[in-house]
Amino acid sequence: MSIAASDITYFAVYHDIPHALLALAISLILLAITVVDIRTTEIPNGLILALVPFAGAWVWSGGYLFSSVIGFFVVSVPMLLLALVVQGAFGGGDIKLMAVCGFMLGWQDTLLAFAIAIVFGGSYAIFLLVSGKKGRDGHIPFAPALCAGVFLAMFFGQTVFDFYRGLLYG
Repeated sequence: MSIAASDITYFAVYHDIPHALLALAISLILLAITVVDIRTTEIPNGLILALVPFAGAWVWSGGYLFSSVIGFFVVSVPMLLLALVVQGAFGGGDIKLMAVCGFMLGWQDTLLAFAIAIVFGGSYAIFLLVSGKKGRDGHIPFAPALCAGVFLAMFFGQTVFDFYRGLLYG
């Protein structure tokens, strides 16, 4: 039996098969959300609800409930407030997605996921503006950028924080 590079990646990050399978299930739901949002610019509540038990299992397996409660609010509440002030800033599905993913990731990884999403989504929006494919009043689906950010933070969040901590504290 040979070991593939992807096997090594799962075990290097999670060290056990149940956690790797949980990560796979979450990743597949994030992929489904991405595809649906690209096609329809809406995130069905059913996909958000499908993510909830896996998010709960993720938190339970990590044992960081306080950070998860803060993570639930740290990005979703500012998104909600911005959506109330600026019409069309974010859709309700994006806000609910970040609430569930914020609970799952905890506050630090949620902020990282959102920062990644801003970079990806902003870069894509700038590309669309410069290429003339969208105008300033055009809307783009933001869930693909959010899901990419959540995925990267889920797998590499601690590595990113360790890297920056090393830069700051030597």
